[in-house]
Amino acid sequence: MMQQRRQQPGLLQQRHSQRIFTASEVAEFEYCSLAWWYEQYEPASSEDTEELFARLVELEHEHDAHAPTLPEYQMLEQLLLRRGAFDEGRQQHLAHAEEVAEIEDERAAVPSTGSLTRRLVTIAVVLLVLALVLIALSLLLRR
Repeated sequence: MMQQRRQQPGLLQQRHSQRIFTASEVAEFEYCSLAWWYEQYEPASSEDTEELFARLVELEHEHDAHAPTLPEYQMLEQLLLRRGAFDEGRQQHLAHAEEVAEIEDERAAVPSTGSLTRRLVTIAVVLLVLALVLIALSLLLRR
């Protein structure tokens, strides 16, 4: 029991020193743990795209044909590709959202088939009742 009391303050300090991850960070980790690790611990992941490209060119000048085999070169290349793919995906999403908005606008402008059908049925019923009334009147007037 005495040992448990001594261990509790250490456990509390350990719990407070542990980092708490957000749900989006966990989802990013699930999607690609290597990319998540680089974003968390690699300073290059927070650099500007132009800076990454400049470092890539620098590595090419330093190592010539062997540059693509370097881990740093591959990591920079993947970061640049990922940023490009993200931009392309965002543009595709915006284009799709605009298309959906246009379709919804067109649907709002055209009356729905349900209301058109209701109108036609109402007109048909009115004409039928009018025809029956006229037939009844013609029979009454013949007598």
